Amino acid sequence: MFRIIVSMLFLCSFSFAISLKSFFTYGFDSSVHYDAAEAKALYLKNKCNVCHGEYGEKAISGSRIIKDMTPEDIKAALIGYTLNAEGSNSMGNTQMSIYARNLSHDEMNVLIAYLKGVDFAKKLEIEDLLEQEPAKKTKHGIFIK
Repeated sequence: MFRIIVSMLFLCSFSFAISLKSFFTYGFDSSVHYDAAEAKALYLKNKCNVCHGEYGEKAISGSRIIKDMTPEDIKAALIGYTLNAEGSNSMGNTQMSIYARNLSHDEMNVLIAYLKGVDFAKKLEIEDLLEQEPAKKTKHGIFIK
């Protein structure tokens, strides 16, 4: 059954020109324009700066350094907290669950725009389009790193 599902996903990706990567990561709409002032206001309103710092640069009491995380990882973590999927009852996870449950998906994207820049979705789209091809094979048919 698993083979059939994977085969269908693979077939769909070719027939509809969809990247398989998009099935397994969170997508962001690159046509949305984020306002930097609104993004900062939401970050401060939700008191993200208390644990994560002004730009997501600090980590205290088990919090993550979110400036080093990818947009997809940030979104996955926030959604995980809303579902309480982190699996731990530590104080940090409980605290984040309280804040994350009050956020809509659009607000999560606005917070990501504050941390990663208001044009983060366009940058991700460009990166996806410019994914590097593997290095050329040697005459023996192997790849060199």
